[in-house]
Amino acid sequence: MSGSGVERSNFRGNRPLSSNPPHSICVTDRKVVSFTHLWTIDHFQSYLDDPQSPRVLFSSYFSPNFGPHTDTSWCLKLYPKGVNEKSVEYISLFVKYVRGRTDLQAKAEFSLINSRGEFHIVRKTPYHIFPTGGDWGYSEYLMRMVLTTQRKSELLNADQSLKIFTRVIIVGESSSSIIHEEKKNTYESLASLSSHLGSLLTSTKDNCHDVTIIVRPQHFNTLAYEHKSHDTPSSSSASSSPIDGAKSSSKKANSNNSSSSSVGNNRTKRKRYSTNSGGSNGAGESSGETNNDETTSTALAIPSTPTTMTFYAHRSILSVRSPVFAAMFSHSMLEDQNSTIEITDLQPETVRALLEYIYTSNVEEIDEHNAVEIFKAADKYELELLKQRAELIMMNSLSVSNCTMLYIVADLHNAHELKKRVLNFIMRNILEVTESDDWRILVEQHPALATEAFVYSAEHAASCACSS
Repeated sequence: MSGSGVERSNFRGNRPLSSNPPHSICVTDRKVVSFTHLWTIDHFQSYLDDPQSPRVLFSSYFSPNFGPHTDTSWCLKLYPKGVNEKSVEYISLFVKYVRGRTDLQAKAEFSLINSRGEFHIVRKTPYHIFPTGGDWGYSEYLMRMVLTTQRKSELLNADQSLKIFTRVIIVGESSSSIIHEEKKNTYESLASLSSHLGSLLTSTKDNCHDVTIIVRPQHFNTLAYEHKSHDTPSSSSASSSPIDGAKSSSKKANSNNSSSSSVGNNRTKRKRYSTNSGGSNGAGESSGETNNDETTSTALAIPSTPTTMTFYAHRSILSVRSPVFAAMFSHSMLEDQNSTIEITDLQPETVRALLEYIYTSNVEEIDEHNAVEIFKAADKYELELLKQRAELIMMNSLSVSNCTMLYIVADLHNAHELKKRVLNFIMRNILEVTESDDWRILVEQHPALATEAFVYSAEHAASCACSS
């Protein structure tokens, strides 16, 4: 329509950024500081057996060794026999913000390390505002009976010591700034470099590859859910009412209680000492169900075509972009040491999109039809920005027909914002959702998740009624 007076855009979606240079560039940055601490408690079994043992143990103080928060001090608090009456069968674990100038927004990751250096009982809390002197963690971190069973060697070291590995991540305010001309040229050069890296992936020969990726998917790509106990993170000094929870999301934390949020793996497998998990988004602490020593995954399954496909890549690029690939290469985990990786839990098109993102930081074809699989792949290989992009697409495509599946996905992969969005959707459409076949399967196979949704709907509906 030439006479409309509307300027025709020269932008073409399938052309590289270097061919469509922006008129201006802005970068939003956020300061993130991550630091770790290893705490070894010798003769830990004696604290469980001795009726006169201390109620709470403290680690030494530790601090970040770089960044703007080096003047802060932190420590770990462990209650061998629980922080309160509701957690007497559990070990309670918290991180405490001992000293600092201001309140800080942070989260903590806890895990146990055995004599073989293996990580067990990995729990990740959501972000929390720490006042000076405040703490945050899990009142039901681990059942004490797990350490007294015949399999205690899985968690305790040969000398009966307990090793606790903690990561604290502090986030600051975000700020945006315009990139000036000299930096803009650098940005455009990087965009051009991204295009060239992409050509390495798409070229069929002479791409100097040193890694072969064989994708051989199973007949069903399942949305697995492992039955676990429930505890949401909170501080070590408040009370709450117990409710049933689900596997791996977080609830809103209340002071002086804690519940656990666990991190799931999208592969269907049997796993010892599965982690506990938080459930509802309402006030209070979940009741905490006992974990089985071995748990079996059940699933709502999505049929997939078992087509084998081979990709050729470069370990240097994979390692820089993905911590999982980096660990794989550094620990000589490649099959038969022949630089071959076999993937059986993802579809070929999903792996193609994953590699496209790794090489170019972009995925052209991602929509509501493949967002779930790309989300799972991004979570598996720790590609956070790709995971967030897929999560946003899932949020915007919620419907009665897919909300049950997305509920399980969000819970399994610790996607707090997605899970909250799904719970709100279920609350608004509860009659239609609960009449679906998928919901009946959810009730049968994952009753804790179904309970959590009903509790969330009842609590929030009540709060809406009171506010009106």
